[in-house]
Amino acid sequence: MRLRFGVLAIVMVLVAAACGSSGSSKAGSSGDDDLDGGNTATTVSSAADCTGKTLTSPEVGVSDKEITVTVLADVNNPIKPALFEGSWNGMKAWADYMNANGGLACRKVVVKTADSKLSGEEAKNAVAAACTDSVALVGTTALFLQDVSGMEGCKDKAGKATGLPDIADLQTEPAQQCSAISFATLPTGSACPYTSGEREYAVGQTQYDFYKKTYPDLHGVFVIPKDLPSTIASTMPIFRAENKMGIKSDAEFGVSGTATQPEYTQVVQAMKTHNSNYARNGLDYSGTVLMRKEAAAQNVDSVKVWDCSVQCYDKRLISEGGSAVEGQYVWLNILPLEDGEGANPTLDAFIKYNKKPDGFGAQAFVAGLIFAEAVNQTMKANDGDPNSITRANILNAIRGIHEFDAGGMVPKIDVGGKKGSVCLVGMQVKDGKFVRVSPEEKGKFTCGEPEKPPIKLTIDPVKEYKG
Repeated sequence: MRLRFGVLAIVMVLVAAACGSSGSSKAGSSGDDDLDGGNTATTVSSAADCTGKTLTSPEVGVSDKEITVTVLADVNNPIKPALFEGSWNGMKAWADYMNANGGLACRKVVVKTADSKLSGEEAKNAVAAACTDSVALVGTTALFLQDVSGMEGCKDKAGKATGLPDIADLQTEPAQQCSAISFATLPTGSACPYTSGEREYAVGQTQYDFYKKTYPDLHGVFVIPKDLPSTIASTMPIFRAENKMGIKSDAEFGVSGTATQPEYTQVVQAMKTHNSNYARNGLDYSGTVLMRKEAAAQNVDSVKVWDCSVQCYDKRLISEGGSAVEGQYVWLNILPLEDGEGANPTLDAFIKYNKKPDGFGAQAFVAGLIFAEAVNQTMKANDGDPNSITRANILNAIRGIHEFDAGGMVPKIDVGGKKGSVCLVGMQVKDGKFVRVSPEEKGKFTCGEPEKPPIKLTIDPVKEYKG
């Protein structure tokens, strides 16, 4: 049980890291990008593209009528039911959107769902099945995808081990992060190759620049998910980067994903002892809820910055936390749903075709658009030939996508170079709602003032743990 809860914490920590990391500030966006070139939301085939074309079946998962991808996600499980169902919904919405606008490569888009059920064996089996019937994995959100040998050794229609292209919502394991055929919508800013020991990390400074305009001398308490070495290793680079940015550690505590509110008593007492003005919890939204509730119970009023990233962008933070989570900051590297209709064409499309929109669904929708861009770039490189859609060509095309913003739904990311962006949207809980605070204008991102490259550090994250 502890293993499962620990791994659930990993995903939230990795998302937090990805939201503020980049290999280069060049990949950043000030958020004022318009729809242009290969970054448009409408990456679909026009009827003219298909006129007079005789379609064949050039690859596994590509017939003369359909182009099939699989979305692999942890959904049905006893620990957290429907955990990443949003990824399934997001990919289905993407397929509906594509098909309503002409399909892809002159074919209907088909999305198959596969459930990895928080199991490494289920993930392995699902990859093997996708190898036989899908041209790629898109929107992958499987926490236990530790063995990528089946993905990398997947044979194409010609019998060559080209590999099964993977465009992931999340990459929780170094093997997947560092695989030459796996690409993320949220690059982690962690160096590859890597197995253990020291690793280079890059963590963006945008949200801290925002905080320090008002609170230049931040110091506070950090909570590390302690269940597994991997949860510790995912958290410590973020916290040590914050220390380098000038946020002093008053105290650090290791806390389990199974913790109850009383287990946060010592955390909150440390805030009182040090008169801390900053606090951050590296677990999922529920850890922040418990910490905030305990702080309210002990009448802590010194903390001015309650910090969190996309793991706290969850309606349950507010429904479960109530008044205790007022003022909570949440930072995103994707446009928030609160921007609503008219803020961005891609966001409009996502909301239109997804009846249960959430953060992971939005990322899956973006993953689908990356795949569509790769397919269209493949055709462009082959004189518009819709029969050029092979896994090898798709992989080559993905590696050539370096400034992708999904029509402005995300800041510019270097997909092929596996580099994220320092640009974010800052939200804050006000009167029981998520409200934009940086920048305030809908449809925009902030990259810091002035935009700064990420902090780079090389550490052994497990040895850094002192909780």
